[in-house]
Amino acid sequence: MDITFEMTPDTLQGRRIAVFEPHGDFFTNPSLVCLVNALIDEGSRVDLMMPQTAWPEVSEEGLPGFPFPEGLSGWYGGLRSTLHEWRRRVNLERLKIEHRFLTRTYDLVMGIDSEGVIRASKYARRSGIPLVYLSFEIFFRDELHTAGSRAEKDRESQASRLADLVIIQDPYRARLLANENGLSLDRFEYLPVSPGGLERNKKSTYLRACFDVSDRKTIVLHSGSFAQWTCAQELLKSAQDWPENFVLIIHERSGLENIGRYMQRNGDAKNKNILFSTKPLCQEEHEELVASADIGLVLYKPVRTSRCTQKNIENIGLASGKFSHFMKCGVPVITTAQRTFKDLLLRYKFGGIVDSFEEMPETLEKVHANSEYHGAEARRLFAERLNFDTYWPRLQRRLLEIMR
Repeated sequence: MDITFEMTPDTLQGRRIAVFEPHGDFFTNPSLVCLVNALIDEGSRVDLMMPQTAWPEVSEEGLPGFPFPEGLSGWYGGLRSTLHEWRRRVNLERLKIEHRFLTRTYDLVMGIDSEGVIRASKYARRSGIPLVYLSFEIFFRDELHTAGSRAEKDRESQASRLADLVIIQDPYRARLLANENGLSLDRFEYLPVSPGGLERNKKSTYLRACFDVSDRKTIVLHSGSFAQWTCAQELLKSAQDWPENFVLIIHERSGLENIGRYMQRNGDAKNKNILFSTKPLCQEEHEELVASADIGLVLYKPVRTSRCTQKNIENIGLASGKFSHFMKCGVPVITTAQRTFKDLLLRYKFGGIVDSFEEMPETLEKVHANSEYHGAEARRLFAERLNFDTYWPRLQRRLLEIMR
């Protein structure tokens, strides 16, 4: 039975909001989690549409999960596979979603990234509901080499032009998306990929306890995807030349198989100063992990393996959740030489930047020698430029404006 909400004018109380998330990693994006929690805290009803493989994991109180309404093609290469896909994609839960929109039970729909805004715009147009586009990945036409990806880009551009509001991480990435999709900058609102809450002043002992690391050792943490676009190969090679008092810990929730490929290529899978953490962590545990590092690594480079890892990575801006988590916990950071990190370092001395991995050993020692100062600067950066709570009041006003 559906719950009846009483809507209060000029507040989010009683608003019904649908979020279309085409990926299965909703809870790894801190700004999305903060946004949904803020909406719920203000009294909104939020329904999350996510792929069926992921949505049963939704456990937030007050956040119902539904399958993401995937597109349905007429043929999947054979009669058996076609019938299987039709059965999988046309189901009771999808019909429930269709019914909810046909009866106009939502006040706002939000679409995340390309697939999300395409699906959300369909329902927004049909029901006359305001549409918000949340962009975390920017796809560039000159990097798309298949007819399918180019057709999707056309649909995403069209859907984004129908959006009443476009949320992106910073003005730099907004200009890139505006140029790609033909959008006016006055339709943008900014929200870095970042958690909220007060900056953390207390260090954790999580990693030292897990790996029995001596207090005389300096823990250097690489957390998140361990891949070509996060400089996996270069990092492993560099770590062999680090001073003995530095320990590299790599946290990769997808397991050791991916890490093992890079270790084998590197020819040194038993380096005593390289440790691995592969346990999936909830948000609270992840913060304990981050807060136990002495130095954090935020390493990116564009590679041609995916539409997500070319200019989208080259122009990462404030879309790096790992950077924001390190800043919140006051962990000094060493980054690669992306434009945004270089600009931030001019004002906030959060750590160091390397132009090449040959500079890494010396940069580690310099940052560690001034770690207290860099940590304080990191927390200042978080408070002034990244904290979700700083952006929420303005974003809340914009959401109310488009729902009037």
